[in-house]
Amino acid sequence: MATARKDQGLTQQQLGERLGLDPSAVSRLEKGERKLSVPELVGIAEALGRPLTLFVSDAAPAIVSRRSNPNASHGSTDQLDRELQMFESDVRTLLSLRLLRGPGRDVTARTPKNHRAAENMAWAMRQRLGLGAAPIDDLGSATASLGLYSYVAELGADGPDGGCVAVEEDGTPGAGVAVINGDLPSGRRRMTLAHELGHWLSGDAFDAAATDAERMISSFAIHFLMPRAGVASAWQSAAPLRERCLRLAAEFQVSWSAALGQLSNLNLISRPEFRSLSAQEPRRGEFVQLGVGWTEDMRSPYIAPLVAQAAVDGYVSGKLTMDRVVGILRGTLGPGDLPEVSPLTLDDLRPAFSGHGA
Repeated sequence: MATARKDQGLTQQQLGERLGLDPSAVSRLEKGERKLSVPELVGIAEALGRPLTLFVSDAAPAIVSRRSNPNASHGSTDQLDRELQMFESDVRTLLSLRLLRGPGRDVTARTPKNHRAAENMAWAMRQRLGLGAAPIDDLGSATASLGLYSYVAELGADGPDGGCVAVEEDGTPGAGVAVINGDLPSGRRRMTLAHELGHWLSGDAFDAAATDAERMISSFAIHFLMPRAGVASAWQSAAPLRERCLRLAAEFQVSWSAALGQLSNLNLISRPEFRSLSAQEPRRGEFVQLGVGWTEDMRSPYIAPLVAQAAVDGYVSGKLTMDRVVGILRGTLGPGDLPEVSPLTLDDLRPAFSGHGA
Protein backbone atom coordinates (compact mmCIF):
# COMPACT_ATOMS: atom_id res chain seq x y z
CA MET A 1 0.00 0.00 0.00
CA ALA A 2 1.24 3.49 -0.81
CA THR A 3 2.64 5.60 2.00
CA ALA A 4 -0.07 8.18 1.36
CA ARG A 5 -2.60 5.76 2.87
CA LYS A 6 -1.15 5.88 6.38
CA ASP A 7 -3.39 6.64 9.32
CA GLN A 8 -3.98 10.37 9.68
CA GLY A 9 -5.21 10.33 13.30
CA LEU A 10 -1.99 11.09 15.19
CA THR A 11 -2.04 12.79 18.57
CA GLN A 12 0.42 15.57 19.39
CA GLN A 13 2.38 13.12 21.53
CA GLN A 14 2.57 10.50 18.77
CA LEU A 15 3.64 13.08 16.21
CA GLY A 16 6.20 14.49 18.63
CA GLU A 17 7.66 11.01 19.21
CA ARG A 18 8.10 10.49 15.47
CA LEU A 19 9.75 13.90 15.10
CA GLY A 20 11.78 13.71 18.29
CA LEU A 21 9.95 16.74 19.70
CA ASP A 22 8.21 17.45 22.99
CA PRO A 23 4.39 17.60 22.67
CA SER A 24 4.49 21.23 23.79
CA ALA A 25 6.77 22.02 20.83
CA VAL A 26 4.27 20.36 18.49
CA SER A 27 1.49 22.42 20.08
CA ARG A 28 3.44 25.64 19.45
CA LEU A 29 3.95 24.60 15.82
CA GLU A 30 0.21 24.11 15.36
CA LYS A 31 -0.49 27.55 16.87
CA GLY A 32 2.14 29.25 14.74
CA GLU A 33 4.17 30.22 17.81
CA ARG A 34 7.28 28.37 16.62
CA LYS A 35 8.97 28.33 13.21
CA LEU A 36 9.10 25.04 11.34
CA SER A 37 12.45 23.83 10.02
CA VAL A 38 12.78 22.04 6.67
CA PRO A 39 13.78 18.69 8.29
CA GLU A 40 10.76 18.96 10.59
CA LEU A 41 8.48 19.68 7.63
CA VAL A 42 9.82 16.61 5.82
CA GLY A 43 9.32 14.55 8.98
CA ILE A 44 5.72 15.72 9.38
CA ALA A 45 4.95 14.86 5.74
CA GLU A 46 6.38 11.37 6.23
CA ALA A 47 4.57 10.86 9.54
CA LEU A 48 1.22 11.86 8.04
CA GLY A 49 1.78 9.96 4.81
CA ARG A 50 1.42 13.13 2.73
CA PRO A 51 3.61 14.35 -0.14
CA LEU A 52 5.79 17.33 0.75
CA THR A 53 4.21 19.36 -2.08
CA LEU A 54 0.92 19.35 -0.19
CA PHE A 55 2.48 21.55 2.52
CA VAL A 56 4.28 24.03 0.28
CA SER A 57 1.78 24.51 -2.60
CA ASP A 58 -1.29 26.70 -2.65
CA ALA A 59 -4.45 25.32 -1.08
CA ALA A 60 -6.94 23.52 -3.30
CA PRO A 61 -9.61 25.73 -4.90
CA ALA A 62 -12.99 26.01 -3.25
CA ILE A 63 -15.03 22.85 -3.35
CA VAL A 64 -17.24 22.66 -6.41
CA SER A 65 -19.40 19.92 -4.95
CA ARG A 66 -19.64 17.72 -1.89
CA ARG A 67 -22.41 15.13 -1.75
CA SER A 68 -23.08 14.06 1.83
CA ASN A 69 -24.95 11.10 3.21
CA PRO A 70 -27.33 12.43 5.91
CA ASN A 71 -25.77 9.86 8.26
CA ALA A 72 -22.19 10.90 7.47
CA SER A 73 -20.14 11.81 10.51
CA HIS A 74 -18.07 14.98 10.74
CA GLY A 75 -14.95 12.83 10.72
CA SER A 76 -15.83 11.07 7.48
CA THR A 77 -16.63 14.41 5.81
CA ASP A 78 -13.24 15.71 6.94
CA GLN A 79 -11.68 12.60 5.42
CA LEU A 80 -13.36 13.34 2.10
CA ASP A 81 -11.95 16.87 2.13
CA ARG A 82 -8.45 15.54 2.91
CA GLU A 83 -8.66 13.02 0.08
CA LEU A 84 -9.87 15.73 -2.30
CA GLN A 85 -6.97 17.97 -1.31
CA MET A 86 -4.48 15.15 -1.75
CA PHE A 87 -5.82 14.05 -5.12
CA GLU A 88 -6.02 17.64 -6.37
CA SER A 89 -2.36 18.09 -5.42
CA ASP A 90 -1.35 14.94 -7.29
CA VAL A 91 -3.25 15.87 -10.45
CA ARG A 92 -1.88 19.40 -10.30
CA THR A 93 1.66 17.95 -10.15
CA LEU A 94 0.99 15.77 -13.21
CA LEU A 95 -0.42 18.76 -15.08
CA SER A 96 2.53 21.00 -14.18
CA LEU A 97 4.99 18.38 -15.44
CA ARG A 98 3.02 18.06 -18.70
CA LEU A 99 2.46 14.39 -17.98
CA LEU A 100 -1.29 14.98 -17.99
CA ARG A 101 -3.11 17.49 -20.13
CA GLY A 102 -6.43 18.72 -18.85
CA PRO A 103 -8.92 19.47 -21.64
CA GLY A 104 -10.22 22.42 -19.63
CA ARG A 105 -13.83 23.47 -19.15
CA ASP A 106 -16.11 25.84 -20.99
CA VAL A 107 -16.10 28.70 -18.47
CA THR A 108 -19.30 30.10 -20.00
CA ALA A 109 -21.24 26.87 -19.23
CA ARG A 110 -23.92 27.12 -16.55
CA THR A 111 -26.21 24.75 -14.69
CA PRO A 112 -29.20 23.68 -16.84
CA LYS A 113 -32.35 25.65 -16.04
CA ASN A 114 -34.79 22.82 -16.70
CA HIS A 115 -34.93 19.06 -17.32
CA ARG A 116 -34.94 19.42 -21.11
CA ALA A 117 -31.75 21.49 -20.95
CA ALA A 118 -30.19 18.92 -18.60
CA GLU A 119 -31.05 16.11 -21.02
CA ASN A 120 -29.63 18.07 -23.96
CA MET A 121 -26.42 18.72 -22.03
CA ALA A 122 -26.07 15.01 -21.21
CA TRP A 123 -26.65 14.01 -24.84
CA ALA A 124 -24.10 16.57 -26.05
CA MET A 125 -21.46 15.09 -23.73
CA ARG A 126 -22.29 11.58 -24.97
CA GLN A 127 -21.92 12.74 -28.54
CA ARG A 128 -18.57 14.32 -27.72
CA LEU A 129 -17.42 10.94 -26.37
CA GLY A 130 -18.83 9.04 -29.36
CA LEU A 131 -21.07 6.96 -27.08
CA GLY A 132 -24.40 7.45 -28.77
CA ALA A 133 -27.11 5.82 -26.68
CA ALA A 134 -25.02 2.84 -25.50
CA PRO A 135 -24.43 2.03 -21.81
CA ILE A 136 -21.19 3.39 -20.33
CA ASP A 137 -19.13 0.45 -19.07
CA ASP A 138 -16.05 2.40 -17.91
CA LEU A 139 -17.44 5.58 -16.38
CA GLY A 140 -14.10 6.70 -14.91
CA SER A 141 -12.48 6.78 -18.35
CA ALA A 142 -15.49 8.57 -19.85
CA THR A 143 -15.45 11.37 -17.27
CA ALA A 144 -11.67 11.68 -17.56
CA SER A 145 -12.04 12.32 -21.28
CA LEU A 146 -14.25 15.27 -20.32
CA GLY A 147 -11.66 16.59 -17.87
CA LEU A 148 -12.87 15.11 -14.56
CA TYR A 149 -10.39 12.63 -13.03
CA SER A 150 -11.68 10.27 -10.35
CA TYR A 151 -10.31 8.43 -7.35
CA VAL A 152 -12.41 5.92 -5.42
CA ALA A 153 -11.53 5.81 -1.72
CA GLU A 154 -12.89 3.97 1.29
CA LEU A 155 -14.95 6.55 3.21
CA GLY A 156 -17.24 4.18 5.11
CA ALA A 157 -20.69 2.76 4.36
CA ASP A 158 -22.26 5.72 6.20
CA GLY A 159 -19.75 8.23 4.85
CA PRO A 160 -20.30 10.98 2.25
CA ASP A 161 -21.01 9.96 -1.32
CA GLY A 162 -18.20 12.03 -2.81
CA GLY A 163 -17.14 15.46 -3.98
CA CYS A 164 -15.11 17.33 -6.55
CA VAL A 165 -12.84 20.37 -6.87
CA ALA A 166 -11.41 22.28 -9.81
CA VAL A 167 -7.68 22.19 -10.58
CA GLU A 168 -6.69 25.57 -11.92
CA GLU A 169 -3.95 26.27 -14.47
CA ASP A 170 -2.97 29.91 -14.97
CA GLY A 171 -6.16 31.02 -13.25
CA THR A 172 -8.52 28.89 -15.36
CA PRO A 173 -10.03 25.46 -14.53
CA GLY A 174 -7.78 23.07 -16.45
CA ALA A 175 -9.24 19.90 -14.95
CA GLY A 176 -11.49 18.64 -12.21
CA VAL A 177 -10.91 15.90 -9.65
CA ALA A 178 -13.54 13.81 -7.91
CA VAL A 179 -13.28 11.49 -4.92
CA ILE A 180 -16.02 8.86 -4.70
CA ASN A 181 -16.89 6.68 -1.72
CA GLY A 182 -15.88 3.13 -2.63
CA ASP A 183 -17.87 1.65 0.25
CA LEU A 184 -21.12 2.45 -1.54
CA PRO A 185 -22.85 0.07 -4.00
CA SER A 186 -21.63 0.23 -7.60
CA GLY A 187 -24.78 1.89 -8.96
CA ARG A 188 -24.60 4.63 -6.37
CA ARG A 189 -20.89 5.21 -7.04
CA ARG A 190 -21.63 5.64 -10.73
CA MET A 191 -24.53 8.02 -10.07
CA THR A 192 -22.32 10.07 -7.75
CA LEU A 193 -19.53 10.37 -10.33
CA ALA A 194 -22.00 11.32 -13.07
CA HIS A 195 -23.43 13.92 -10.69
CA GLU A 196 -19.97 15.36 -9.97
CA LEU A 197 -19.35 15.48 -13.73
CA GLY A 198 -22.41 17.71 -14.03
CA HIS A 199 -21.00 20.05 -11.38
CA TRP A 200 -17.60 20.13 -13.07
CA LEU A 201 -19.00 20.84 -16.53
CA SER A 202 -21.32 23.58 -15.30
CA GLY A 203 -18.93 25.05 -12.73
CA ASP A 204 -21.81 25.17 -10.25
CA ALA A 205 -20.78 25.49 -6.60
CA PHE A 206 -22.76 23.27 -4.26
CA ASP A 207 -22.48 22.00 -0.72
CA ALA A 208 -25.03 19.54 0.64
CA ALA A 209 -28.20 21.55 0.08
CA ALA A 210 -31.27 20.50 -1.91
CA THR A 211 -31.71 23.28 -4.46
CA ASP A 212 -33.22 23.60 -7.92
CA ALA A 213 -29.69 23.66 -9.33
CA GLU A 214 -28.95 20.40 -7.55
CA ARG A 215 -32.02 18.76 -9.07
CA MET A 216 -30.94 19.85 -12.53
CA ILE A 217 -27.47 18.35 -11.97
CA SER A 218 -29.14 15.11 -10.87
CA SER A 219 -31.27 15.23 -14.01
CA PHE A 220 -28.12 15.60 -16.11
CA ALA A 221 -26.53 12.64 -14.32
CA ILE A 222 -29.35 10.16 -14.93
CA HIS A 223 -29.71 11.21 -18.59
CA PHE A 224 -25.96 10.81 -19.00
CA LEU A 225 -26.11 7.27 -17.59
CA MET A 226 -29.49 6.29 -19.08
CA PRO A 227 -30.16 8.26 -22.30
CA ARG A 228 -33.71 8.37 -23.59
CA ALA A 229 -32.90 6.63 -26.89
CA GLY A 230 -30.99 3.80 -25.24
CA VAL A 231 -33.69 3.18 -22.64
CA ALA A 232 -36.48 3.25 -25.23
CA SER A 233 -34.63 0.75 -27.40
CA ALA A 234 -33.96 -1.64 -24.49
CA TRP A 235 -37.57 -1.30 -23.29
CA GLN A 236 -39.02 -2.90 -26.42
CA SER A 237 -39.73 -6.37 -25.04
CA ALA A 238 -42.69 -8.63 -24.37
CA ALA A 239 -41.19 -9.72 -21.02
CA PRO A 240 -43.05 -9.01 -17.75
CA LEU A 241 -42.70 -5.47 -16.37
CA ARG A 242 -40.46 -6.33 -13.43
CA GLU A 243 -38.12 -8.40 -15.60
CA ARG A 244 -37.74 -5.53 -18.06
CA CYS A 245 -36.87 -3.17 -15.20
CA LEU A 246 -34.30 -5.62 -13.82
CA ARG A 247 -32.63 -6.05 -17.20
CA LEU A 248 -32.54 -2.30 -17.76
CA ALA A 249 -30.92 -1.59 -14.36
CA ALA A 250 -28.28 -4.24 -15.08
CA GLU A 251 -27.61 -3.07 -18.65
CA PHE A 252 -27.04 0.57 -17.68
CA GLN A 253 -25.40 -0.33 -14.33
CA VAL A 254 -27.56 1.88 -12.15
CA SER A 255 -29.36 1.31 -8.87
CA TRP A 256 -32.93 0.02 -8.76
CA SER A 257 -34.26 3.40 -7.58
CA ALA A 258 -32.37 5.28 -10.33
CA ALA A 259 -33.66 2.92 -13.02
CA LEU A 260 -37.27 3.23 -11.85
CA GLY A 261 -36.94 6.98 -11.53
CA GLN A 262 -35.74 7.36 -15.11
CA LEU A 263 -38.44 5.03 -16.43
CA SER A 264 -40.99 7.22 -14.67
CA ASN A 265 -39.36 10.39 -16.03
CA LEU A 266 -39.63 9.01 -19.55
CA ASN A 267 -43.28 7.97 -18.99
CA LEU A 268 -42.48 4.31 -19.61
CA ILE A 269 -44.04 3.27 -16.31
CA SER A 270 -46.99 4.82 -14.50
CA ARG A 271 -46.86 6.34 -11.01
CA PRO A 272 -48.72 3.33 -9.50
CA GLU A 273 -46.27 0.98 -11.23
CA PHE A 274 -43.38 3.08 -9.93
CA ARG A 275 -44.67 2.87 -6.35
CA SER A 276 -45.33 -0.86 -6.57
CA LEU A 277 -41.90 -1.65 -8.04
CA SER A 278 -40.13 0.66 -5.57
CA ALA A 279 -41.67 -1.26 -2.67
CA GLN A 280 -40.05 -4.50 -3.90
CA GLU A 281 -36.28 -3.99 -3.79
CA PRO A 282 -34.76 -6.75 -5.94
CA ARG A 283 -32.55 -9.45 -4.53
CA ARG A 284 -29.33 -10.49 -6.20
CA GLY A 285 -30.83 -13.88 -7.00
CA GLU A 286 -33.37 -12.27 -9.31
CA PHE A 287 -30.58 -10.94 -11.54
CA VAL A 288 -28.85 -14.32 -11.41
CA GLN A 289 -32.06 -16.10 -12.36
CA LEU A 290 -32.37 -13.87 -15.43
CA GLY A 291 -28.74 -14.40 -16.33
CA VAL A 292 -27.98 -10.68 -16.10
CA GLY A 293 -25.58 -8.66 -14.00
CA TRP A 294 -22.52 -6.48 -14.33
CA THR A 295 -18.92 -6.21 -13.23
CA GLU A 296 -18.74 -3.64 -10.45
CA ASP A 297 -17.39 -0.39 -11.86
CA MET A 298 -14.71 1.61 -10.03
CA ARG A 299 -13.99 -0.76 -7.17
CA SER A 300 -11.78 0.74 -4.46
CA PRO A 301 -8.95 1.48 -4.79
CA TYR A 302 -9.51 2.99 -8.21
CA ILE A 303 -7.64 5.74 -10.05
CA ALA A 304 -8.74 7.10 -13.42
CA PRO A 305 -6.63 5.24 -16.03
CA LEU A 306 -5.33 8.48 -17.56
CA VAL A 307 -3.96 9.55 -14.16
CA ALA A 308 -2.33 6.16 -13.60
CA GLN A 309 -0.77 6.25 -17.07
CA ALA A 310 0.56 9.77 -16.51
CA ALA A 311 2.11 8.76 -13.17
CA VAL A 312 3.86 5.71 -14.66
CA ASP A 313 5.07 7.83 -17.59
CA GLY A 314 6.54 10.22 -15.03
CA TYR A 315 8.45 7.39 -13.39
CA VAL A 316 9.78 5.99 -16.68
CA SER A 317 10.86 9.46 -17.85
CA GLY A 318 12.58 10.23 -14.57
CA LYS A 319 10.30 13.15 -13.72
CA LEU A 320 8.85 11.39 -10.67
CA THR A 321 10.46 9.17 -8.05
CA MET A 322 9.20 5.67 -7.36
CA ASP A 323 7.83 6.70 -3.96
CA ARG A 324 5.96 9.65 -5.44
CA VAL A 325 4.43 7.50 -8.17
CA VAL A 326 3.36 4.77 -5.77
CA GLY A 327 1.78 7.44 -3.59
CA ILE A 328 -0.17 8.86 -6.53
CA LEU A 329 -1.33 5.38 -7.51
CA ARG A 330 -2.70 4.75 -3.99
CA GLY A 331 -2.18 1.01 -3.84
CA THR A 332 -3.41 0.22 -7.34
CA LEU A 333 0.21 -0.59 -8.23
CA GLY A 334 3.22 -1.27 -6.01
CA PRO A 335 6.95 -0.76 -6.60
CA GLY A 336 7.31 -4.25 -8.05
CA ASP A 337 4.59 -3.54 -10.61
CA LEU A 338 6.34 -0.55 -12.19
CA PRO A 339 8.28 -0.94 -15.46
CA GLU A 340 12.01 -1.51 -15.23
CA VAL A 341 13.93 1.70 -15.81
CA SER A 342 17.49 1.69 -17.14
CA PRO A 343 20.01 3.81 -15.18
CA LEU A 344 20.75 7.19 -16.72
CA THR A 345 23.97 7.45 -18.70
CA LEU A 346 26.17 10.48 -19.34
CA ASP A 347 24.64 10.74 -22.80
CA ASP A 348 21.19 10.95 -21.19
CA LEU A 349 22.32 13.79 -18.93
CA ARG A 350 24.37 15.75 -21.52
CA PRO A 351 21.39 17.61 -23.10
CA ALA A 352 20.54 19.09 -19.70
CA PHE A 353 23.94 20.80 -19.59
CA SER A 354 24.18 21.88 -23.22
CA GLY A 355 24.93 25.57 -23.60
CA HIS A 356 26.64 25.86 -20.22
CA GLY A 357 30.27 26.92 -20.13
CA ALA A 358 33.02 24.96 -18.40
